[in-house]
Order: sequence, then C-alpha cells, then structure tokens
Amino acid sequence: MKSIVPNSSVDQWVEQYQQHLINVAGLQPSTCQKWTFFVRLFLNAQFKPQATEVRLRDLRPEDLLEFVLQQGKHYPPGQLQSLASALRSFCRFLCVSGHQAQDLSPALPSISGHHREDLPTYLSPPQLKELWSAFDRRTLLGQRDYAVVLCLARLGLRAGEVAALSLDDVDWRQGSLRLAAPKGRRQRQLPLPEEVGQARVSYLHHARPQGPTRWLFRTADGQRPLTRRWLSRRVGSALARAGLGAPGRRAHLLRRTFATQLVQPGASLKAVCASPLPGVCLRQQPGPVP
Repeated sequence: MKSIVPNSSVDQWVEQYQQHLINVAGLQPSTCQKWTFFVRLFLNAQFKPQATEVRLRDLRPEDLLEFVLQQGKHYPPGQLQSLASALRSFCRFLCVSGHQAQDLSPALPSISGHHREDLPTYLSPPQLKELWSAFDRRTLLGQRDYAVVLCLARLGLRAGEVAALSLDDVDWRQGSLRLAAPKGRRQRQLPLPEEVGQARVSYLHHARPQGPTRWLFRTADGQRPLTRRWLSRRVGSALARAGLGAPGRRAHLLRRTFATQLVQPGASLKAVCASPLPGVCLRQQPGPVP
C-alpha cells in the first residue's frame, strides 16, 4: 500500500492563490492556469519545493525584481509580461489576505513588449473605413464576415465572445445583446447599435447556413459554431486585403480600437471598463430564423 505524501507548503500556497483567482477575481480558467504556473515557478525558486514552511513574510521587493530579470533570459517579452502580471496579482493576494504587511506589487515595473512597427496598435476612423470596404457584401461570405467584424469593432467584444453568441442572446425588440459568459463570469446586457443590428439582419436573412443549431455564426454546413481562432484569422485576412498589415490572428486589434475611440474624447479607462456601450435600439426585426 502506497503512503500518501502530503502537499508541500508551496503546493498549499499555490492552491490557495488559485482558489482566490477563481472565486474572488473571477478569472478565466486559462488565465488561472497560466498565473498559478508562474507563481509556482517563483515560489520554487525562492524556497525548496518540498519545504515544510514557506515564510512569505520574508519576501522582499528585490526578490521579485531579480526573479523577473532572471526569467527575461528564458521568456520573450509577451510571456514576461504575463509572468510579471501573475506576480503582481500574487502580491496583492498576500496583502489582502493578511499574509503580507504591505503590497509588494509596485516593485515590478511595466514590461515593454517588442511590437512590429508595420502593425498598427489601433485603427483610425479612415482605416476603419478602409477595413469596411474590404468586404464584398454582395456575397454570402462577405455579409457574414462583415457582421462578425462589426461585433468586434463596434461592441468591443472578444473573438471568443462573438463565437459563443447564439440567436437567443439577441433581444430584437429591446435592441440589446446578452453576453452569457464574459471574462469576469458575469452576465452583461449591451445596447445593440443600429449599424451592428442591420448587419446581423442582413446576415440572418441571406447568409446564415440552414441547420438545427442556435449558434449565431456557424460553419458552412450549419452544424458547428465558428471558433475564436478562425474569427481572429478572418479579421487578419480582411486587414491584409485593406492594406492595413499582415494577416494573422488579429481580432484583438478591433477591441483595442473600440477602447481607444472611447478614451480619446476624454472617457477614463475605468469608465470604459465599467459602463455599458452606447447604442441605438433596432426597429427592424429579423423575422423567424431556423
């Protein structure tokens, strides 16, 4: 009979932190998995993996900074940014849970990523017009892709949120859209701008494949929803056709464009994140859809 080996102190701290991310912070499972991996990596570097006691009160700001600098030899800038974000989150968790007298997260400065200079960080209004012109809305494919991209650019949705939309999420009479499972795991009700709604009406009437499923955007056979990666690649293809950069998975560029358009007139980032989107209720309903 095998003896049961108790979890090490490092494992116990990682488990507590993971429960905090899931139950308090409400983060996506993929983010929780990534951040707990980096926190475990840090704790194992600071303490022996099988140590019976982990004295987190003895952590110093220089310990955090030195660890991130060391990991910079092994990780590209994007991964290093995630590592630093995980450690900042862990420091805040220790502080609010009373395991650290002060928040050590300011010890980690922002990490700049290396971005390709030929790719825009957001699209200007003239560039958005060039993007709209990249869709041939006389075709079924053009109508579908145009409706998808409007959801990303005019509502600020993530590719995964657009991919998960169903017919039941659209309230045509109230002109609103329900997001059942956003990143924070809270249901949101968004006003539906008329431009977005009219594009969906056209898509539903003329371009949506027949089939039994209720997914809003689905494959040509009508059996499966479109994936977030596929949606993001379609955005990259349209941007390339419009002469706005190389193809690739680039849906997040439109979300960043949406946020930039709200911030530039003077709205704060906090208000952008907390407030519902301005919209215009639709007066045209799509009629029955199979």
